[in-house]
This record gives sequence, C-alpha cells and structure tokens, in this order.
Amino acid sequence: MALTGDLSTFNFVDILQVIAKDRKSGILVVDWKDIMIVYYVKDGEIVFARPVDRIFRVYAERNFEQMLSKLRISKDVLHKTIERFLLSRFDNKQGIFSLTPGFIEYPQEVPVHYPIEELIFIASRSLTPEEVDRRISDDMLLFDKSSNLEEKIEKAKLTKEEMQVLDLINGARTVGEIRLASGLDRLTVDRTLYALLAIGVIHRKKKERQQKPPITLELLTKVIEKIKGL
Repeated sequence: MALTGDLSTFNFVDILQVIAKDRKSGILVVDWKDIMIVYYVKDGEIVFARPVDRIFRVYAERNFEQMLSKLRISKDVLHKTIERFLLSRFDNKQGIFSLTPGFIEYPQEVPVHYPIEELIFIASRSLTPEEVDRRISDDMLLFDKSSNLEEKIEKAKLTKEEMQVLDLINGARTVGEIRLASGLDRLTVDRTLYALLAIGVIHRKKKERQQKPPITLELLTKVIEKIKGL
C-alpha cells in the first residue's frame, strides 16, 4: 500500500524513517515544485535517483539492471545521482510524495554509498523550528539510549556537536537540561534529538511516579496516642 503526503506536513526525516523501519524495496516519487524525481529503494536503502517526465514510464520499467543499462548508468556512479537529486533538496519544503513498495526487480547486490541513517541526519540538519517542534516540544521530555546503537551511529556519521548531544542522553536529563549542558543552540540540539529518534537509537522515557513514603511505626504510634487523647 502506497504512502502519500505533502512535504509541508510530512518532512523528509519522517519519510526516511518509514523507509528505514520497513526495510522494504520499491520507489519513492516526489513531485517537487520544479521537477519530478524518482528515488529507488532497495531493502530500506535509497540506491538511485533520477528525474522523470512521465510517471507511467517508471512503473513500466520493472527491472532495475535493465533500466540502468538503458540509461547507460554504471553502478559505480549511482551515489552521484543521490547527491544531485536528493541531498541538495532537503531544504525544499514544497512537493507531493508517494512511497510505493514492491514491483521493482533489484539484483542481489546494489552499492549503498549513503546509508539511510546518514541520509536521516543530513535531512535533519534542514528541519525548521516548526518541524522540530512537532516532536521535541516539551522541555521536560526524557530520552534514554536504546541497546545495540553502535552500528547505527557509525552509519549515521554524526558531527562532533551531534555526538555531544548523544553523550548527554542518560535517561535522567530532560531536554531542557540537555540543551543547557551542551552549550549548543536550541535548534541544533532539537534537530539531533529528532534524528536520533528517527534512526531508533534513543527512545522516550516515561517519568517514574514518586511513591509516597510508607508511614513509619513511630509516626503511627504518635497518631494513635493523639487520637486517644482527644
């Protein structure tokens, strides 16, 4: 089933998060304001991008290798299409997208130059304050690190500042405290938290309710004596 939406309400980090989570193959079509581009997805990784004039041609070309041969594109330069038609467009917030799984026949091996985790972080650096506020809106939010995060962090290629934010997450510091301790501007911290959530290396932690201390025997005795004296 296809997922469709508007980039003004469903940003690219969220789209990439869906791709990363499902790990399916298919295509992502984005009708930008100035151009229509098709992004080819194999096992949750974007491996190729190209502009198209007529969308029906995309659905007619079901075999990935035959399509590359027809376009005279080598697998060695697939990453350059991603740089040209995806990385340079993350700050563009106008367009309609459709993510459709299946029907494309991919070979067993297709090179992945930009892991989906890295794409998520690159896209997060273009998030607006309004977009970030949809998920990181409360200063009192608590986040904790998930298990087995090393591989995803390595693929994401965090900057020094982003690693600094990650290191401050311990399940006890609130978002407000992380912002203060990092010494970074609020938007940088919140963008990083947004991306870390998207790649699944941190999760929201519920606040533990503080239980009232049980009444002591000494206090209970005093209460009973006071009642008797009434």
